[in-house]
Amino acid sequence: MLTRILPDRNAVIGALVGAATALATIWVGGPADQAVPYTVLMVLAIALVGLMLGPAAAGWAWFSGLVVLLITLFATDGRVGESVGEVVRLAAFIIGSPIIVLLVHRSTMARQVAADALEGSRRAHEEAAGERRRLELARLEVDAALVAAERERARLEEVAEAIPEPLVVFDDQLRGTYGNRAALRLFGRSFVERPLEEWGRATEPRDDRGQPLEREEWPQVLARTAPLKRRYTIRVPVSGRDMLVYVEGTPIPGGGAVLMLRDVGKEEDERRRLSRFASFVAHELRNPLAVAKARIELAQRDPNLPERAGGHGRRALESVDAAIGILERLELYSRADSGRVEASRESFPLAPAVGAAIERLRARGCEREVRVVLPGGPHVTGDRHLSEQAITNLLTNADRYSVPGAPIHIEATDEDPVVLRVRDEGPGIADEVAELLFHDRVSVGRGLGLGLYLVRATMTAMGGSVQLEERRPAAVFVLRWPRAAATEASTPSG
Repeated sequence: MLTRILPDRNAVIGALVGAATALATIWVGGPADQAVPYTVLMVLAIALVGLMLGPAAAGWAWFSGLVVLLITLFATDGRVGESVGEVVRLAAFIIGSPIIVLLVHRSTMARQVAADALEGSRRAHEEAAGERRRLELARLEVDAALVAAERERARLEEVAEAIPEPLVVFDDQLRGTYGNRAALRLFGRSFVERPLEEWGRATEPRDDRGQPLEREEWPQVLARTAPLKRRYTIRVPVSGRDMLVYVEGTPIPGGGAVLMLRDVGKEEDERRRLSRFASFVAHELRNPLAVAKARIELAQRDPNLPERAGGHGRRALESVDAAIGILERLELYSRADSGRVEASRESFPLAPAVGAAIERLRARGCEREVRVVLPGGPHVTGDRHLSEQAITNLLTNADRYSVPGAPIHIEATDEDPVVLRVRDEGPGIADEVAELLFHDRVSVGRGLGLGLYLVRATMTAMGGSVQLEERRPAAVFVLRWPRAAATEASTPSG
């Protein structure tokens, strides 16, 4: 408030105008006591100064004019006049002029408020216009995003429709929102926008052994919170038949899940066809390879055979033996698939079988160190040839998945049953993969599958077993054989 009345340029101008007007009034009216009626000129000047320069300038004009008038008045004889009207006019000037200044001040304030309101209205209008432009841009961006999302949805739908396995999408309420053609062929619309309990009544979800499951174990419920890989038995609503499926589930951000179901029965049919083909190939190639091996061995007996040719012959014989080994595995796979693995059960020392398996590993080009601990040289009951194959498969897997330069560990215990442990130095085996190692005959996760399936089949056929004892930090596989009786162990196996 003080800054409004302190002298500034306008205040100086107002004071000069007030003083000049007072002097002009005295000049026009004559002596001071006769100039009082002309104070109206000063009032008019104060009002004009207030309108043009503001209330502070008007106040200074009034103050300077009053000072000049009073000094002039009292410089004379100090008589104001005889008339009461002149006294009233002088009092009106002295008292009324501040009122005029106040009115000017209020008018100025009102003009300022109106100007501020106008400026605020203008800014609001500009902000509203800017907001409209932003909203329009946002609308255009939303429209573009919707178009892109629709295009992406159409592309994903094309991909989903091209998948031969049933694929179903569930929302956060576990209601089916989408199913590809394969899913609709199996389930119809039993899952589309239906409560989860209705889907359960239609499909009767069970585990792979046919045992009914609680709601918390259903695939949609489990896959909503974590990735899922598991076998289920479900009833197909369209045909009413039971189907063993392998379910892979993935959570959706914000809730819900995506399920893809693979018909395990169809894969079993494909495996049976592969088994028959493997048996045919093994049968057809065994005789030509046996003849080739016999001829190479006969050629190696020639005393006149050059050393270089002999070296080539030895390498060719190794290649033929490797091919025969592959055929043996194919034939064993065919027999295992049909449940006809033939295994002898006789006593043999375990140490030579382990040594033969290590030699087979070396023949495949492995130079990794194999650390063996065989206390007491235990004797076991089983099929020595199949046992060598089983140990070789475990060593091959350990070599394949161990870190470079790390050794393979073999340790046996002379107990009943005899236990042989094979430990690698790899990253371990994930839980969802470990559940499938001895069941699936295809590559899963770490690439294991067929080899371990054959290990299980052969060990079971000879009365033994195989087990994944540790999954992490390194994989430890255990083979078990019945321990040979003392009389059997003393008799060398043929």
